[in-house]
Amino acid sequence: MVFKKKTFFISCKDSIDKQKLYGFFQILLQYVTPRKIGASQYGSGHSVRYYPKRLTEAFEAEMDESNERIRFHVDGEGFMFVVRKERLNKFFSVSLSFDYDTADKTFPEIERFIVEEAVMASESDSYNEMVQNEPYISQLELLNEDPSGYPKCKGKLEKIEIDVKKNPGFVYKTQGLHLGAFYRMWFGVESYAFLDKSDLRSFPCFENIVLENDVTRITLYEHIEDYRKQENCQKQWEFRKKLHIDETGRRIQEEEKEAYKRDADPEINIQEGSFEHGGVRQIQTYLKNGNVTHRSEADSVEIRELDAGGKEVFKEIKAL
Repeated sequence: MVFKKKTFFISCKDSIDKQKLYGFFQILLQYVTPRKIGASQYGSGHSVRYYPKRLTEAFEAEMDESNERIRFHVDGEGFMFVVRKERLNKFFSVSLSFDYDTADKTFPEIERFIVEEAVMASESDSYNEMVQNEPYISQLELLNEDPSGYPKCKGKLEKIEIDVKKNPGFVYKTQGLHLGAFYRMWFGVESYAFLDKSDLRSFPCFENIVLENDVTRITLYEHIEDYRKQENCQKQWEFRKKLHIDETGRRIQEEEKEAYKRDADPEINIQEGSFEHGGVRQIQTYLKNGNVTHRSEADSVEIRELDAGGKEVFKEIKAL
C-alpha cells in the first residue's frame, strides 16, 4: 500500500520566535481537523484529546525556556505536525505531513514560513523517504517493496540488511538537520556555512531559483510522484556528489557525537533553579590539582552560586 502523503522537514535557528511558530500552526489548523496533542511537559507526557485551550497550554508548557528537550505534536486524520529539539542540537526542527491535496493547499503558507524562518527545508513523498531509509528487508516486504533491487550489507539485527547509505534518498539526520537529496529543497543564509552557495545556485535541475531573504529553492525533478524514475534517482546522486552531501553529513554527525561525549564528561556544569544559599544559578567547575579538567579525572569540584543579577552569593571547593 502506497501512502499518498508529502513530508516537509524544516530546520530553524534555535532562536526562533516561538509565538511565530504557534501562529504558523494556527494557520495550518484551518486546513485540517486535529484530534490529539502531545507534549513532554503536558498531560504527564501522554497524548491528550485536542481542544483549542489545550493546544495553547501544551505549546506554552513545552516551549518554556527551562525545557531543554522539546517534543510537541498535533495530529489528526491524514496529517501530523511535530516540533523537536534535542538538548545539544544546534537547530530546531518542524516536521509536517499531509495528504497530497492538503499539502498543495497549504504550500504557500509553508513556503512563507520557510523563507522567513528556515535554515534549511525539504519536501518529499513520505512513502519514498520512508523506504529509502528502511534498513530491514522484512519491513520492506511488509510494504510490498521488492528488496532485490536495493543494495545489501551485513546486518546488525537481521543477517542481511539494506545498505541505506547507498540509496539516492538516504537522509543524514543530525543536529536538527536532514541532509540529503529531496524532491524539493530550500536553503537559507545560515545553510551556506556548510553547503557551498555557488554550487547550489549553479546546480542544473528542473528548478533553481532565488527567493526573498537570499533563500535558494531547488526542485530536482518535475513531478514528486516520479521518484522511481531512473533519471530522477540519478539527479539525486548528482546533487549529493556536487554538494558533498555525504561528506558533510558524516562530518556533522561526528561533531554531534563529540558534543555528546563532552557533555557526558564535562569540565563545567551549569544549572538553573533555587539553590541552598539563595542562588538561582549554580556553576560546578571540575578540578585536578587546582586546574580545570573533565569530571572523570577530577579530584575536587568548585561550586559557585549566583543571584539573578549575576552576583556570587556562595563559593566552596569540595573534594571528590
